[in-house]
Amino acid sequence: MLLPLSCNKGPIVVRGTGLITETSDRLAPALGRLRQQGLRLTLARRAVLTALVNTPPDKPHLSAAQVHERVCANGLPVDLTTVHRVLIHLTELGELHTVPVGGAMTYGFADHPHHHAVCTLCERVRQLPPDAALTAVQAADAVGFTADLEGRSGGVVVYGRCTSC
Repeated sequence: MLLPLSCNKGPIVVRGTGLITETSDRLAPALGRLRQQGLRLTLARRAVLTALVNTPPDKPHLSAAQVHERVCANGLPVDLTTVHRVLIHLTELGELHTVPVGGAMTYGFADHPHHHAVCTLCERVRQLPPDAALTAVQAADAVGFTADLEGRSGGVVVYGRCTSC
C-alpha cells in the first residue's frame, strides 16, 4: 500500500502566534531532507511523518502509541517498536522534537522554531513563537545553561492550565 506524499487538509493555524503552515508544505520538505541525507523513504517513515503532519492545531504532538494507532488506521500494519524506532531516528536527525505531556513523551515537527505551553489537565499543547520564551532562555544562560533559543529540540515548555480548563 502506498501512502500519500502529501495530505493537504488545509492550513494549520496556531491562534495568537502567527504560526501558519500548510500540511503539504511540512511533509514534502521533511521527505526531501531525508532524501538529501541518503536515507530511504520507507513506508514506515512516510506513514509516521504523515500521521504527525495531520495532527489538529490544538494537539500538534502525538505519543508513539497515538502515531502507531494512526499509522495502522491508515492501513499499514506496522509494529509499535518500528514506530518507536522511526520516531527516535527522526528526532536524532532533527526532523522531530519531543515534549513531555501527561507522563508520556510526545513528538512534533521541528520544522520551524517554537516553544510549547502544555495544559496539565486536558494535555492540550500550544505552540509559542521563539521570542515568547526569551526571558526564560536568558535566565538559563545567566546561570550557566545553554538554552535552545529557537526551540528546535522542544525548547522551553511551560506547564499550566489552558483557558478551557
